[in-house]
Amino acid sequence: MSKFIQGALVANAASMGFNWIYNMPYLERLSQTESLVFQKPNPDQYKRAGKSYYVYPRAEIGDVSIQGEVLKWLYKGVLSDNNLSREAYKKLIYDHIKPGGSYDGYIESYGKKLVFNSIIDELKLDIEKQTFHDDQLVSFMPYLVCKELDLPLDKAWDLAQAFTDIDHYKTFFNIFDQLIANLSHMSMLESVENILRLVPQKYQESIELAIKMNDTTKFIIDHAGTDCHIHHALPLIFHILTHTNNYEDAVKLNVKLGGASCDRGLLIGAIYSQISEIPEDWKQKVNL
Repeated sequence: MSKFIQGALVANAASMGFNWIYNMPYLERLSQTESLVFQKPNPDQYKRAGKSYYVYPRAEIGDVSIQGEVLKWLYKGVLSDNNLSREAYKKLIYDHIKPGGSYDGYIESYGKKLVFNSIIDELKLDIEKQTFHDDQLVSFMPYLVCKELDLPLDKAWDLAQAFTDIDHYKTFFNIFDQLIANLSHMSMLESVENILRLVPQKYQESIELAIKMNDTTKFIIDHAGTDCHIHHALPLIFHILTHTNNYEDAVKLNVKLGGASCDRGLLIGAIYSQISEIPEDWKQKVNL
């Protein structure tokens, strides 16, 4: 396993303790007295934080989110079969998350729809299936796997369509490819500035401001957000990338901002690991 997948999973696991807490002042205060990385989710902290979603009650230090699990499952699947089809990808995920499957944890909406549709097929029920229009970061997992295994972007997009029909994902696959290539001869800030011309119009203003604004709280409140949806997550990812200097600082800032920190961490960690070392003690903590 090279740095793309490892970088992603370490950052994801590091964020688990405060994932989906939407109270930045609370997390900021907490960070003044204790480390927020690699902590076990604590129900009392979630309760004190107010707006939050305590959905991983059985998580231990080093565990990853459901999207982290999808990354692991897909990586193993494509590693054993580079021609893994979209339908085989869906079956691979279903076999883990179905009733009685190996996965015992929170399942996001795309997973629930997958289970629903698969059971309709298995039982030959005359029920209309759910369609997939997912706009979360899970559709970047095929991109990370294909980067790890040097497979073409068309393969990543084909697999991503298991859960989404939003073609902006494919555009951002190309954007991240260019960003990563730039890092061989540019700083992170220069690399991100260089890809702005490629950003879809819908995201242009928010990502430009992600680079320019130094007040992270104001940027989040006025132009991004910390939710799971890509129109919130992607601008914040670019903000974190351009307002930190190394892998460790980026992950720590990401955790402190709360919200969908685990899943933002997958992309932040994968990208930053190309130019910055992952702390050795962090690598040892991840439950792979």
